[in-house]
Amino acid sequence: MANQAYFPKASADKIVWLNNYMAKLKAHADQVGLSADQLAASLAGLMYYLWILQYWYPAMLQNALEATAYRDLIAMGNGSICRLPTPVSCEQAPAECPPGVLPRLFNEVQRIKLSKGYTESIGQDLGIIGKLSSASYAVPDYSLVLDRGDDNERVNIPFTKHGHDGVYIESRRNNGEWEFLAIVMSKPYYDERPLFIAGTPEVREYRIRYWDDGATNGNFAPIQKITVGP
Repeated sequence: MANQAYFPKASADKIVWLNNYMAKLKAHADQVGLSADQLAASLAGLMYYLWILQYWYPAMLQNALEATAYRDLIAMGNGSICRLPTPVSCEQAPAECPPGVLPRLFNEVQRIKLSKGYTESIGQDLGIIGKLSSASYAVPDYSLVLDRGDDNERVNIPFTKHGHDGVYIESRRNNGEWEFLAIVMSKPYYDERPLFIAGTPEVREYRIRYWDDGATNGNFAPIQKITVGP
């Protein structure tokens, strides 16, 4: 199912959105035609997904980090005997739910918007009105600004993610081959590479696309170029 303009990309933003939606849905359920059973089923599934995002997944990541650190300590460390790390615990899980929470959520939102009792104020309260049309953020916004680096000029690249996890940046110099430059989650990014030929200005071109869940997606934004000097 296509991404919904109102639904955030980043996990932290999803947690905030889900908490708001679940709290407000109870108040608007009757007006938008949700029965008590439909409301209960929706909240149960969303509560389980929220628990995974907020507690279970971070705990599993922490367990993996501690296991890796302990493995490396035993392999290459020194000192006295170390006890195995204690698994990180998380909040008690709510009742499990079948897969497909998000498609069910997006279908529910569509039904809400088509209901006779739906109003724009309800949509704003539930957070189900996208702030931007999908066309508005088909590619990242970015710009190129020269400032002073340690050894030569550097390129400051401010960008706007529009709710995505980050951006994937490629660059080429003096009409050479495109090469991977960086995956960036927070702005700005500084290209501080030394000049290809010391003391000689060079033309650098950049292209940027979105990065989400460990992979690139979408088209590259239009190529921009700038001359970098000593």
